[in-house]
Amino acid sequence: MRKLLFFLITFFICLPVSSYAGANQYITLDIPEAVIARAVTAMLPLNIDAHSKNIRGDITILNISELQLNNRNLACRMHLAGNNLAFLTEIAGHEIRLKVGSVEIDFRANAALRFDAAKQILYIKPVINTVSAKGDGRNGEIGKALIGLLNGREFPITMQELDPLIARTGSKTVIIATKITDILAQKDRLQLKLTPTISVKSSR
Repeated sequence: MRKLLFFLITFFICLPVSSYAGANQYITLDIPEAVIARAVTAMLPLNIDAHSKNIRGDITILNISELQLNNRNLACRMHLAGNNLAFLTEIAGHEIRLKVGSVEIDFRANAALRFDAAKQILYIKPVINTVSAKGDGRNGEIGKALIGLLNGREFPITMQELDPLIARTGSKTVIIATKITDILAQKDRLQLKLTPTISVKSSR
């Protein structure tokens, strides 16, 4: 009993806020902006799939800095590289590939977040501004083409299942599984809303 009581007290203290949606209890978990920034940095460099029918090549996010979380959106500065780039066009039924080289783009962006609870996918939709470019190709045209691939387009991030919390006391094991029901950008933090499911197993 002491182990179970200690587990429950620790569990609800560690999760800063508990709220209600109708008759269903859910848990809100706040992740500080600094933690999100470190996690994003750890994922870099990151190759992204942003190809279109008009351009081909390797597109990589080299750096994300100055991350700021606000109500319903986030802002950041990004450094993007495009290599082995080529413009595609079609003439008389034949595909023409015009190699244009490489480019690096530095820009600021604001992004809206949308979470699909059924699919457990977080969508990030950037709106780009304040662009500068450098490289060995036709920088202006390439930069505009890459910006066109990113600007206003939703990029999906599939969320993995969260590990359950498990406590054992005597012959019983209490398992608290959680599922993400929403992800929201708030001032200086990212907020996850979790729906808990509690089950008990007995070894006897």
